[in-house]
Amino acid sequence: MAKALVAIILCLSFAAPASVAAPVQPKAAAQTKAAKPAKPDWSELTPAQQNVLAPLKEDWGTLNTTRRKKWVKVANQYPKMKPEEQRRLQRRMKDWAKLTPEQRQVAREKYLALKKMPPAKREKVKSQWQQYQQSLAAKSETGSQEPAGSQEPAGSQEPAGSQEPAGSQEPASSQEAASGSSSQ
Repeated sequence: MAKALVAIILCLSFAAPASVAAPVQPKAAAQTKAAKPAKPDWSELTPAQQNVLAPLKEDWGTLNTTRRKKWVKVANQYPKMKPEEQRRLQRRMKDWAKLTPEQRQVAREKYLALKKMPPAKREKVKSQWQQYQQSLAAKSETGSQEPAGSQEPAGSQEPAGSQEPAGSQEPASSQEAASGSSSQ
């Protein structure tokens, strides 16, 4: 679970910026917007878009219009992606969809904390995270279930750019989703 959560936190490079940048609206304006149903509805997506976005189907009803439109853009870019990028995107979306709302919030918060770190500290965390991942890979090859020390390295709270983020509820752009960028 911790490994999956760690992998997913980086996906927040897609979700966190929009949630942070969202302007605060007056109550009347917020209520007016809340009355409008988010578009497009799942049934309005093409079969190809539904196929690409299938991991998000259960959560589609909770997404606002902005997030839905961003995901539609990602789905439209999907055929142009390399096969490995397509697999990575699908894996990220599936991992993200498995998280509870609380886990998603924790992941967003960790992403924001990492984003605020000085570049040198971020690079150190990234290096530590990569070492930890290599340790996990080595242990899994030998059949052991616990990595050396059985704990994540200090400061390994989801370094930006060090691991592929899982699919999020809100990609920053279709190019980032296509390239796997998590350097926001």
